[in-house]
Amino acid sequence: MEKNLAKYGPLPLRVMLGVIFLVPGVMKLLDPSMPTGMLAGLGFPAAAAWAWLLIAVEIVGGVLLLVGWKIKYAVLPLMVILLVATVLVHIPSVAQNPQNVMAVLFHVLGVAGLLSLFFTGAGAVAIE
Repeated sequence: MEKNLAKYGPLPLRVMLGVIFLVPGVMKLLDPSMPTGMLAGLGFPAAAAWAWLLIAVEIVGGVLLLVGWKIKYAVLPLMVILLVATVLVHIPSVAQNPQNVMAVLFHVLGVAGLLSLFFTGAGAVAIE
């Protein structure tokens, strides 16, 4: 019986990670000035173009995770987003407020979850 249930293991991880990317992606879509300003503040050239790429990757990647399609391709750009945010935003913010280490840990957990899906695939209840 346990062997039959193992195929459902990735499902809750996949769904929650999909929501974690889809919701902020839609929020950024509704107010693209927010990610544009954030990226400009970080020194990104052509911040508006990067913001639209970020929005597209979060929305498309979130949907792909939710439906369980092309998981190996979906997780890679999402991992890049989390790693860049961790290195450029969250790690430096720990010096100002040590409690920000929780954001670092959350992002690392997200990378670990995406990496797990890269290796396991979508699992049951997926288009793949």
